[in-house]
Amino acid sequence: MTYNAGPHLFRLVNLRKSKVKIGIIGASGYAGEELVRLLIKHPNSNLLAVSSRQLSGQYVKDLIEEESLIEEDIKFVPPNDNIFYDCELIFLCTPHGVSMNLVNKFLAKNIKIIDLSADFRLKDLKTWESWYGLKHSSPENLQHSVYGFPELFREEIKKAKLIAVPGCYPTVSLLSVLPALRSEHSIDSMIIDAKSGMTGAGRAASRNLSGEMLENFKAYNTEGHRHYPEIQQTIKLLSKKRIDLSFTTQLLPIKRGIYLTAYIKFNSVINFSFANIYKEFYRNSEFIKILDEAPNLKSVTNTNDCLISVHQSSIKNQILITSCIDNLIKGASGQAVECFNLLYAFDQNTGLI
Repeated sequence: MTYNAGPHLFRLVNLRKSKVKIGIIGASGYAGEELVRLLIKHPNSNLLAVSSRQLSGQYVKDLIEEESLIEEDIKFVPPNDNIFYDCELIFLCTPHGVSMNLVNKFLAKNIKIIDLSADFRLKDLKTWESWYGLKHSSPENLQHSVYGFPELFREEIKKAKLIAVPGCYPTVSLLSVLPALRSEHSIDSMIIDAKSGMTGAGRAASRNLSGEMLENFKAYNTEGHRHYPEIQQTIKLLSKKRIDLSFTTQLLPIKRGIYLTAYIKFNSVINFSFANIYKEFYRNSEFIKILDEAPNLKSVTNTNDCLISVHQSSIKNQILITSCIDNLIKGASGQAVECFNLLYAFDQNTGLI
């Protein structure tokens, strides 16, 4: 008796081919943990290896709330485990200064990289070393890396081998000013005032801050935040000139989320509603929503959305923008998954809605 599998076998083979073998190095931080949570739900992800130096040997399901979705035998492995060479794609969720020492050995094996650290976000070597206080060990990759900002570099991401996911502050900042930068109106200056939940400082720092920030609110890195040159880099790329930018960061006594207020001063008279420019610019965007009223931070919690509102300022020739994102999703792991989807020609919202 002959069994003809027909289209059923073909469909099964195609389904298996659509699964990408993925590794995550540095999964015990907030962004790494969120990334694991997103990828175990992703229909095109085969999570092959997850690493953490501190948690090596422990079960991944013990860290992730959706433990029912995780195979019983998935354990954290050391970051130097050979299983990572069996991956097609590796996400690096390591501290700054670590991924630059890892990428070449994987790129040499034709393994693609999506890096959530800051190691490859800046194109200028001196600028990176000045702001991060380290000597870069892989400067040749600074020019080859693609900035993982889908709203601007979608086509470049699709062909990339090394993707540098933007920081949380640059993500919401650039989304908030991008339509103005792309408009025909010349910009004189910008003020960006951004407030973040404590997870933006990382797991270790967040634990130390939890008591200090109870019923509290404060500015930090007032002399200069590391995300400043990252924001300026893209602003200069789009405007072809350096625009005066004042960037201030503050800590909110909440776990997650970033709320931003931006003020954009133009060189010419603005006597019309700039909100229509924003609505038109983002009309086909999957995750960017333009509101008539100022957004609520709770509305973006645990989502990949960015909510933006645009208003006329009381100051002549100036507009005021309010926006918010979840710093761990749109500001980190969710944007990384967007890049993954673009890289492998999946729908951009796969695993994110």
